[in-house]
Amino acid sequence: MKQHSIKRPVTIAGIGLHTGKASKMTFKYAEAGSGINFIRTDLEGRPKVMASLENVSGTARGTNLGIVNTVEHVLSALYAMSVTNLNIEMDGPEPPAADGSSMGLVALIRSAGLVEQGPMKRTIRVKEPLVVFGKDSAITALPHNGLTVSFMINYPSDFIGSQFYRFENSEKGYEREIAPARTFGFLSELDELKSKGLALGASAKNAIVIGDKGYNTPLRFPDELVRHKILDLIGDISILNSDIRAHIICVRSGHELNIELAKKLKEVG
Repeated sequence: MKQHSIKRPVTIAGIGLHTGKASKMTFKYAEAGSGINFIRTDLEGRPKVMASLENVSGTARGTNLGIVNTVEHVLSALYAMSVTNLNIEMDGPEPPAADGSSMGLVALIRSAGLVEQGPMKRTIRVKEPLVVFGKDSAITALPHNGLTVSFMINYPSDFIGSQFYRFENSEKGYEREIAPARTFGFLSELDELKSKGLALGASAKNAIVIGDKGYNTPLRFPDELVRHKILDLIGDISILNSDIRAHIICVRSGHELNIELAKKLKEVG
């Protein structure tokens, strides 16, 4: 696979899901080999942080890169659309949440257009099974010619129960099957999250809220929640900025375990 950047700058603005702060985010062309870089234009010296495993600073309800929070939705869309080099200028600490999915980001990237860059993108091939475990979760990566994600979630809720989805990565498939899936959370957790400085910008406009009587909004898919989990996983492992060849099987995984998998993938790459 070739490297790619975008042809022309594009901008999106809105409220951050967790910080609740307004920000404007602009995608700009970057040279081959630059990687994905976030630039805080509102801070002195315009500090820059690359989307890399070494720069992950937190995984509580999102993946953070020090000066930028909750980057997984952006990275997920960039990976799916084959963007490998990009400068992302932001005047706030968190990308706009939009509607809680990556659908608007895919449209933004498409409107910018892509430019092919000469060097080949790095490839990570899983040659033997890799396994990482959490407290009640697990991820297995198996050899595979391409990227396929199989994901299972299970929640003690009559409205959710068990959901399973298998996704074979492609640009059109991602746009149709994964990008529209929105982030979600439980109404019963909201006060606790806000006490920790999280979900300060969450609302019915940018998240699926699950209460005692069900969902706050009609679902886009019957299994929208597990599809969003796949969206998050792709964003988290794309932090390796590599073409990943594996069948990744997830059981109740979240950001912390996704990053643990990324560490394992880097070792074999």
